[in-house]
Amino acid sequence: MTAPAYTTPSQGHRVENFNVREQGQVQIGDRYYYGNNTIDPLPSPPSPFRNKYFEVPRNASSAFTGREEVCEQLRARCLPSSKLDLRGQQKRYVIYGLGGSGKTQVCLKFVEEHREEFWGVFWVDASSAESLERGYLQVANICGLDSRVAAVRRWLSNISNPWVLILDNADDPRLDLSPYFPVGNRGVILITSRNPECRVHSTLGSYELGAMDIDEAVTLLLKTVAVHDLSSRSMRETAGPVVLTLGCLALAITQAGAVIRQGRCQMEEYCTLYTRRRKELLSQKAIQGGEDYRYTVYTTWEVSRQMIEKMPGEVGQDALELLQIFSFLHHEGISEEIFFRAWLALRSKMRSDWMLSHLPEIVLRLSDQEWDADTLRVAVSVLVSFSLIYRDKDNLISMHPLVHTWVRDRLDPSNEEIYWIKTTSIVALSIPRTFQTVDYRFRRALVPHIDICLGFRKKGIFYLEDIGEDCQSMASRFALVYREVGRLQEALQLLERVVEIRKRTLGGEHLTTLSSIHQLTIIYTEMGRFQEALQLAERVVEVSKRTLGEEHYDTLSSIHHLSVTYGEVGRFQEALQLTERVVEVSKRTLGEEHPDTLSSIHNLSAMYGEVGRFQEALQLTERVVEVVKRTLGEEHPDALSPICNLAIRYREAGRLQEAVQLTERAVEISKKIRGEEHPSTLRSINYLAISYGEGGRLQEAQRLIERVVEARKRILGKEHPQTVEALRNLKNLHKKTMET
Repeated sequence: MTAPAYTTPSQGHRVENFNVREQGQVQIGDRYYYGNNTIDPLPSPPSPFRNKYFEVPRNASSAFTGREEVCEQLRARCLPSSKLDLRGQQKRYVIYGLGGSGKTQVCLKFVEEHREEFWGVFWVDASSAESLERGYLQVANICGLDSRVAAVRRWLSNISNPWVLILDNADDPRLDLSPYFPVGNRGVILITSRNPECRVHSTLGSYELGAMDIDEAVTLLLKTVAVHDLSSRSMRETAGPVVLTLGCLALAITQAGAVIRQGRCQMEEYCTLYTRRRKELLSQKAIQGGEDYRYTVYTTWEVSRQMIEKMPGEVGQDALELLQIFSFLHHEGISEEIFFRAWLALRSKMRSDWMLSHLPEIVLRLSDQEWDADTLRVAVSVLVSFSLIYRDKDNLISMHPLVHTWVRDRLDPSNEEIYWIKTTSIVALSIPRTFQTVDYRFRRALVPHIDICLGFRKKGIFYLEDIGEDCQSMASRFALVYREVGRLQEALQLLERVVEIRKRTLGGEHLTTLSSIHQLTIIYTEMGRFQEALQLAERVVEVSKRTLGEEHYDTLSSIHHLSVTYGEVGRFQEALQLTERVVEVSKRTLGEEHPDTLSSIHNLSAMYGEVGRFQEALQLTERVVEVVKRTLGEEHPDALSPICNLAIRYREAGRLQEAVQLTERAVEISKKIRGEEHPSTLRSINYLAISYGEGGRLQEAQRLIERVVEARKRILGKEHPQTVEALRNLKNLHKKTMET
């Protein structure tokens, strides 16, 4: 069959050597023609070419600022002049991240600045299959192609001149983009998405666009407000708190700038206005200068939420429930372990009917079966796919602070209370009553989450006082955590209230009440309120002996603490007698290497030291340290005090170098597992300063003790016995330095 001849009017000559690709489409070289006998050719750019097609939805914002790292990557990898060898692969680059971070703006800025380096710039909304179809058909209409996606893809696949295709807002994790890519290795494709999984399409690399750095964020705010002098120090200092309040999120900053520019407040007043009217401000779209972006900060995330809500089965509902739970935790450091430990507590029946009715559904479904981490992880992955949360290399979850507040702000008061209770319940239930190193570490990691839970209500956990004993139980667990991290005042406030309620509802001699009073005496002792601690401890011992018996575990525990309190007030002989009795019974009933037995032996060694029986004190302490290291590990919190006391014994015996080495190690471990300003760490540093002083290292000793004094004044108060002791040690060091 002889192919028909075509005439190209623009060139005025007949063409006979051509390929018929499909009905009505003819290829001549790299160009395509359409029609029957007389056709118009697709425009061919002159050589050197110039930009012919620039089909983008809007201009980049006139206030566009910074983002130099990703812009430089785009220039280096995506421009036609790039010499990257992709071994025949098409150039594809992915920008992903939270909605409102400025992904679209980066692409707009890139094509705006480099328009003339591309023969064609094409923009397609990739938020759904329907929008992709519409976008490709629009390209077909503009370029004179068949109104089919396949025609546009085939055309782009065969164009030799440089083009760039932006697939914007490819956020739906259920939508596969690959069928929409032109085949072959020609052109550049930029993809923006909230879904990190879109990185799978990249051949040039990818970039996670998150919060701006502070300097860039400040500049963006000043540009949006129309400040002329962007380098003004006073203006930048005023803008700083605003951008920090907004988490340096680009869209939020531009909305704030619009509010300020419209005269609703001065820049220095914005944070106050934000505190009162946050939801309104973050939901309000600027009329002028909005750059045609169709979403506000809050509505851009609402779109993601609606997509999750429409997911079939339980996955979407699980994801949304987790999102609500996360919003009542701290926005960083959320671990799967919280849910696992709560599940363990459920399995061990450490819960009430009230607790069962106020836990997340995703946890309750697992309560009668083996732990299935995949159920939780699938729900988490859904949230990650929309960049509503992030997951780091340790699988810890975090959220942008504004997403964190948005999730709560969209709740009505009734649902707000429901999810606060669910979150508070699961955190409380996750707190273990065991005391291995991993347990201490986990409880310490919970502190920011407990702070958020308790800070949400003016009464804290006692907002739930009417539910009865469950409230007191949760408060006691939170008090344990606060006490372990050295936040004694918060622990005291919780326990005093628990004791008061339990005395009133259960009675002063109820075992549960006695347990709370015992914990309260420990805090009083650690706070230096020895007389109050002594009165309570003597009362607990008297009741425990009478109701439980002298050798009951709880009785021994209360006697042990009474002996510690006697030692603190200088009643060493009474302390010694009590401790010897506790050690004897503990060895017989618990065993010589039980942690509580070791704690009593350690206390006995300290009493021996106080009454001048130094050799016995040294031998006992060495034995305790050896067993504790072997059974609990050197980095167990309960190992620190024996190690420090052994250093004291060495110092008393004139073995100063060994004392210094032990104390330096204790300080190192305490900083690591408890923090730099925990009372236990400060105690270790105090001992180290004394050893340095005795070894003639006076300047080092003085620096250390000054630090201890400052921290203890701030944390424990000027009148606390440990603060007074540190001041006395500092005075002695000053005197010794002057004499030297």
